[in-house]
Amino acid sequence: MRKQIAAVAVAALLVFAGCSAGGGGGTTAPGTADGAAPVYESPLNGTTVAENHEAVVREAGSFTLTTTSTQSQGDQSLTREGSTALDLASGAYFSNRTVGSQNVQQFGYGNDTAFQRVTAGNQTQYTVPQQSPNASRLTSGQLASFVGLFEFSHTGTESVDGTTVHVYEANGVDAVNESAPGFANLDTENITNVSANVHITDDGLVKRFGYSISVDTGSGEASVSVGQRYVDVGSTTVSEPAWLDEARANTSA
Repeated sequence: MRKQIAAVAVAALLVFAGCSAGGGGGTTAPGTADGAAPVYESPLNGTTVAENHEAVVREAGSFTLTTTSTQSQGDQSLTREGSTALDLASGAYFSNRTVGSQNVQQFGYGNDTAFQRVTAGNQTQYTVPQQSPNASRLTSGQLASFVGLFEFSHTGTESVDGTTVHVYEANGVDAVNESAPGFANLDTENITNVSANVHITDDGLVKRFGYSISVDTGSGEASVSVGQRYVDVGSTTVSEPAWLDEARANTSA
């Protein structure tokens, strides 16, 4: 089971450097296939989606990327939540990640000076992080790799956070791109259910994307799901956290 879960996690890009995340505000109103011309033809080209999305984000200058990921089997479940706010001009960032009872926050100035606060129960520790979030990876969201995992089709439009988006979906085992590098360590014959989606604005901004995969491990079904959102694009501000003075007093950056 652990091997299958790990393989699915790799395939679905569970590890986003410095950013895992919950929710992200806003509502989604169900839409219909209303005949609106899709922003991209199907199937999606991951490179094109990623390049256009990154161009929009970089022009906006700032964003917050949120992620929620869940791994489960039987009555066992592990959820990771977090967010990373990034100012592209200065490079300043603030990330906030929670796994179980542990919370990890990082603040960086964009000049290789950063501090980290780790809280577990009643214990708090301040450190200088060994690695900062990868700005390029955050900006592109690893979209090229993600889109390449599935065969997406345009299904209509919806409203996300008050913005009309084009919805692309991939459902069922047949929608899996078995030749994708991300599935190299996964026996795709054991996949029992797949669903994935990408929501894209007319100008190419990917508002949100995610997937859910279930596999038969031989001792039960295991599942992995991940959802990401780009919020406050162009309006994100990165402020110093209240704990920064205490971190400086307890570390040497």
